[in-house]
Amino acid sequence: MTVHALHPLRRKAAIERRRAALLLWALVGVMLPAAPAAAQLGGSVSLFSQARLRGQPISDRRPVAELELVHDSASGFYLGGSAALVADRTNGLQPFAFKQYAGFAHRLSPGATLDLGVVHNGYTEYSRIIGGGSYTEAYIGIIGRNLSGRVFISPGYFRKDQATLYMEVDGQLDLARNWVIVSHLGRLTYLNDDRPAGSPGGVTDWRLGLRRHMGSIDLEVAWTGYAEDKRPYGPGHDNGGALVIGLTLVF
Repeated sequence: MTVHALHPLRRKAAIERRRAALLLWALVGVMLPAAPAAAQLGGSVSLFSQARLRGQPISDRRPVAELELVHDSASGFYLGGSAALVADRTNGLQPFAFKQYAGFAHRLSPGATLDLGVVHNGYTEYSRIIGGGSYTEAYIGIIGRNLSGRVFISPGYFRKDQATLYMEVDGQLDLARNWVIVSHLGRLTYLNDDRPAGSPGGVTDWRLGLRRHMGSIDLEVAWTGYAEDKRPYGPGHDNGGALVIGLTLVF
C-alpha cells in the first residue's frame, strides 16, 4: 500500500483540526468537574448564516454552528474556548474553526470594567483561508454599559512575520423592551514595512444590526462589511457588505 504525503498546507490544517478537538475536550474536562462554588461556568450555542472575520467572508457564505464554553472565577480570571462547524457545499458538516482564550476582568466602576488577556484563533482548510491558519493576539480594553473598546496586537497574523494592530469599538443602544441596536467599527493595521507587494496597509470593518432578546435566546440581524486601504498598485477591495443572521442560545 502506498502512503501519500500530505501537502504542507493540508498537513498543517489537519494538525489544527486535531488540536481543536483535543483542546475543546480538555477544556470541558477541566472546567466541568473542577468548577468551585464561587466560580461560574457558562456558554452558548450559536448558528450563523455565514461566518465573517473582521468583516471579511470566510465560510464561502455557508452556515456555521458554534459551541462556546467559558469559566469565570470570583477573582476575575476567566478561561474559555469554542469550536465551530461549517456546512460545506461538497462534504457536509466539517470542522471550521476553534478559539481559546484566557484573561482577567477588573471592575473599575459600576459602569466600566478593565479587560485584558490572550486569544488564539485557528481555522481549518474548510474556511476560505487557504490551507487553514491561526494567529495569537494579546488584548486590553474597557467594557462599558453601552460602549466598549479593545486593542489587539499580534506578532504573527496568519504569518509568523506579519505583526498587526487591531482596534475596535462596539456599541449597543436599547431601542425598546428586548430590542437593541448593535454596532461595531474595527481597524486592522499591518505593522510590517516588508509586507507582500501590492497588499493594503490596513482594513476597516463595520457592523450595524438589530438584536432581539427572547429569554435565553438572542436573534440578531446585522449588515457587515469591510474596505481595504488603497493598494500601491490599484484601489483597495470593498465587498459592499452582506446581511448576516445569527441565533444564539446562552446557558
